[in-house]
Amino acid sequence: MVNANLTVDDLPGINPQWSRHEKFVDSAGNLRSFHALDTHALDTHAVGSTDGIHLTLVCVHGNPTWSYMWRTLLATAPEGVRVIAIDHVGMGLSERTDSVRRLDQRVDDVGGMVAALGVSGQVISVAHDWGGPISLGWVESVVRDPAATIRIAGVVLMNTAVHQPEHASAPSLIKMARTPGVLSLVAERSTGFIRGTTRLSGSTMPADVAAAYRYPYKDRARRRAVREFIADIPLDSMHPSASSLDRIAADLVLLDGIPVLVQWGPGDPVFSDTYLKDLRTRIPHADVHRYEGARHLVIEDAPAVASDLWKWVETVGEPLTQSPLASDPGVDLGAQLRRRSTDDSPALITLGERPSAREVSWAQLATVVDRMARGLRQRGVMPGDRIAVLIPPGPDLIAVVYACWRIGVTVVITDAGLGVRGMRRALRGSGVTHTLGIDRARPL
Repeated sequence: MVNANLTVDDLPGINPQWSRHEKFVDSAGNLRSFHALDTHALDTHAVGSTDGIHLTLVCVHGNPTWSYMWRTLLATAPEGVRVIAIDHVGMGLSERTDSVRRLDQRVDDVGGMVAALGVSGQVISVAHDWGGPISLGWVESVVRDPAATIRIAGVVLMNTAVHQPEHASAPSLIKMARTPGVLSLVAERSTGFIRGTTRLSGSTMPADVAAAYRYPYKDRARRRAVREFIADIPLDSMHPSASSLDRIAADLVLLDGIPVLVQWGPGDPVFSDTYLKDLRTRIPHADVHRYEGARHLVIEDAPAVASDLWKWVETVGEPLTQSPLASDPGVDLGAQLRRRSTDDSPALITLGERPSAREVSWAQLATVVDRMARGLRQRGVMPGDRIAVLIPPGPDLIAVVYACWRIGVTVVITDAGLGVRGMRRALRGSGVTHTLGIDRARPL
């Protein structure tokens, strides 16, 4: 049954008109009731039609959260974009059941819910925590289906893991929660696991927001799925969901050509940067945004997450803007600089507090870039490498960046405003293979 006695009317940040209860037939043939927050819940044109909608975001929460965590995306959705945040069966305000739902069934559930909500056309999936592999499993099923009425236009992942990285231990908090005698106590018989999740925030979460996260889980009967979610995380190859997770991880190759955004809280004690590195390896074309100071609930900790996501959405499906130097396929950066290697006119002028300005001519810039590029190659820097550049803004930084681009190297520039600890975390998370910087950068 649906939690009909629970409503979103008094929860902070929620428009009650977003709330809707629908039904779908699950993979076992059972009629299930579920809850979702939907920006177009009252729009009769939204169900079964794409009138006025050019893109839909399907947001999938993890454990023990619920659709409430996506409220900022619903509140800031641009015109023509529909945002749907579903509640898994047994979670949020959706139906409670007596049956255990494994990973593969939850993947099927997403498909059933999306169909029940009449979604078609371009879709971007957004997911967090254990919602990551669930949403990815659904995305992969859509990509494989030649008759699908949905086209996956993009994928957004926030602090999740699609598989346990090789040679890495499972998160200590998960292993602790799975200890015999502890799981039921912290996840079902009490609100310990739920309270612990909101306390993983990198900032002090307002009391009313923390209470809203706990709201659907008022009693033990409503918390059963919280325990089952934890128990369904495969920690060894014999687990019932291990083969499903293996398949989802292997099928990530289906995302080739599909834009992927990863928004990450590096202070997460559950999904550390070890998992971010693993995601980078499995999805090398992903655009990664790290938010210093953010932890597990990155969307709560970093106010820029929503606005950054919408900026990224604007670029999905659009060609990248090319610089004038790259607009002609027959002309590269090196050729441009070589053509001006005898030009003594200013290429760079640095203005500062001193009365005199520092000028660098085109000829000087061309010479320095050539020397730096050769020097970097001699030190083993190869095309496709990532190099951390720890140099203050100015002509030296520009020359180094141009030299890296000459080779075909990805430049990673770290903001000194992060502080030493923040810069270290950023460098570890960005997967750099080389570092180039001034003397003051040696401690990093």
